[in-house]
Amino acid sequence: MSTKNQAKKMATAAPNDTGEDDDDIGVLIYRESQLRKAEAAAAAAERKNTSSASTHPTSTRKRCSSEGCTNNSQKRGVCIRHGTKLTTNKKCSADGCTTQARNGGVCSKHGATRKLCSSDGCANIASKGGVCVKHGAKSKRCSSDGCTNRSLKGGVCTRHGATWTKKQCSSDGCTNISVKGGVCYRHGAKRKLCNGATWTKKQCSSDGCTNMSVKGGVCYRHGAKRKLCSSDECANIAKKGGVCVKHGAEVKQCSSDGCTNKAHKGGVCKRHGA
Repeated sequence: MSTKNQAKKMATAAPNDTGEDDDDIGVLIYRESQLRKAEAAAAAAERKNTSSASTHPTSTRKRCSSEGCTNNSQKRGVCIRHGTKLTTNKKCSADGCTTQARNGGVCSKHGATRKLCSSDGCANIASKGGVCVKHGAKSKRCSSDGCTNRSLKGGVCTRHGATWTKKQCSSDGCTNISVKGGVCYRHGAKRKLCNGATWTKKQCSSDGCTNMSVKGGVCYRHGAKRKLCSSDECANIAKKGGVCVKHGAEVKQCSSDGCTNKAHKGGVCKRHGA
C-alpha cells in the first residue's frame, strides 16, 4: 500500500483526531516525494553514463612500460624507441639494398619521393608542419638547463652525455670519417649530385701519392693545371669570373654584424659558428 493511500486511510479512519495526525500525514507525503525525486535523479544519471560510454569509448591501448615514457606499447610492453622490433617494416625492393622502404616499395635512395620544405626555393626535407628545421620545424632540444643544442640520445646532446661514435674509414692507415660503404670520400665513397647522379673521387695516379686527382688523373702537385687570375702579372688562383679575390672575385662574407671573414657554412665563418 502506497504512502498516499495510507495517508487517505488515516484521514478517513480518524477524521476527528488532533493536529498530530495531520503532521504525520504531512511527513509521510514529504518522504514519498523525496523518494520519487531521488529515484528519478538516479535513473537520469544512469542514462547519461550509458550514452557517454557509447559515444566516447575509453582507450584500451597500453602505454610503454619504460619509466617516464608516454608512447603506446607495440610489443612486449614497450614502444619502438625502447626495444620493440617491427617485423612488418619492409625493406627496399632494390637488389642488395637493406634500407627501409618509404614509398612504392623503395627507399629514398632508389626513387621514393620525400616531401620537401614548403618554403620558397628550399630543397630541404620537410620535418614537421611542412617545413624544414631551418624554416621553423621544431626539433627536440637538450634537456640540460640553458642548453639549446639538439638532443641526440636520452634527451641530451653530445655535450651533456649523449654518446655518438663516428666510424672511421676502413682503408688502412686512414683516420677520416667513413661516409658510405665503410670508406671516406677519399677512398671511394660516392657523392650524390643535384641531378641524382653519383660522383666518386679518385686518387692521384702518381706512385705513392694519396692526394685526390683534380685533372688528367693527377693532383696539383703532380701536374694538374690550375686556372690563374686573368689580371696582368697575377699568379693567384682564379676564384670566380676568371679573377682572384684580390682582383674582384666576389666571396660570400660572414653574416655576423661587422665581420668580414669568409662564410663557410650556414652563412657564417668558423669564428661565429660554422
